[in-house]
Amino acid sequence: MRILILSHNLIERGNYFRALKFASRLADKGHEVTFIPSSYRWYRTNRYKRGKVHVIESPSFSLVIGIDDGWSPLGILYRIWQVIRHRYDVVYGFSHKPVDFIPALFSRLFRGSFYVTDWCDWWGKGGLLTMIKKYRDADPNLSRVKKKILETYDRMEAVFEEFVPKRAGLVTVICKALEERAASLGIPGKRILKLVSGADTDTIRPGNKGDARNKTGLNAVLEQSSVGKKAVILGYTANYHLDEHLLLEAFSRVSRERKEARLLVVGPEFRVNPKLMKDWGLSVFDVASGERIGETDNIIHFGRRPFKQVPDFLAASDILLLPMTDILYNRGRWPHKIGDYLAAGRPVVVNDVGDIPDLIRDRNVGRIAAPEPGDFADKIVRLMDEKGNWDRYGKNARRIAETDLSWEKIAEKLHMRLLSLRGKKK
Repeated sequence: MRILILSHNLIERGNYFRALKFASRLADKGHEVTFIPSSYRWYRTNRYKRGKVHVIESPSFSLVIGIDDGWSPLGILYRIWQVIRHRYDVVYGFSHKPVDFIPALFSRLFRGSFYVTDWCDWWGKGGLLTMIKKYRDADPNLSRVKKKILETYDRMEAVFEEFVPKRAGLVTVICKALEERAASLGIPGKRILKLVSGADTDTIRPGNKGDARNKTGLNAVLEQSSVGKKAVILGYTANYHLDEHLLLEAFSRVSRERKEARLLVVGPEFRVNPKLMKDWGLSVFDVASGERIGETDNIIHFGRRPFKQVPDFLAASDILLLPMTDILYNRGRWPHKIGDYLAAGRPVVVNDVGDIPDLIRDRNVGRIAAPEPGDFADKIVRLMDEKGNWDRYGKNARRIAETDLSWEKIAEKLHMRLLSLRGKKK
């Protein structure tokens, strides 16, 4: 089959990884797969191959909303041009965003393509859009006019989120909550397929801790601090810090009880008010500054890093943290980083929210904490005190990554469904 996969995200952001994995696995099955994510270059395309997948980065220019948000007029037009020029058997859009669903519907209506859409985040009805509005309202750099314009986009997105799945021939959902929501819209069960995100066990492997700390520069930082090699490194990676208050308040309690604890962060800067950080006894050391780490610095921030460097930061950690507050958005998603964490073969501490706890419950990979700072901190401290079990927990984590979260196993479910649809079409 000729398959087109569309992602509104920029390279190495958000759903890009999930879309690329399915593209790669379908290409491995012998299908001709083209993958179109958004380009960092606003108006130019970029063509190349990733393994057997043909990749075309489409233009992302947008007037008001961000270039990663899927509303680019140039992106929509370019992708429509692609489906006019080429006939695809399957078009798989990885969101309800206009750059994904408009070309996909166009291809279905005018070229006879089978349309698949992926639903992996809870946006409207109290989901992600509510959180985004809260951040915007607190941003002093956004004018009132721009906030109103962005809220208009949000209202349209809330409509599209439920409009798009109803128009697709198959809806893939990432978690149980979205599976139930799709069914509540009247979509028949035979048109819904639950596909979690897998673990990248090829790229991310359990590495030597000492080597990883040397390679990332963490050892050089620790040697300048009073804690030195006695530090227990709590690792955390993120594209966005949606649950930063839970993470930081819990770590504040941990650091007061265990002076050797250090939080290693790979991702953007935190938004928490500096005064609140000070009240929590937290101090961030920016590695990029090139300065010497201070005696009170207990958060080591490496900033955003290319994905190819992430495995080294995971390997440099003793324990990996996945904070999730008990909100609708978190119940309606599957954080991709859990696959990275488990593939890295490190113990984890997660909150009892959504589908992730059921994946690791009673499997000796770490701790599951209530979604509040006190219990989260308590579970982290308990795991810190179990140093003798870290290796065993890490091996169990890796085993889950290689079995339950095998991309080959997950993608095969999709492949078989697509083959059955092709058979019916014949």
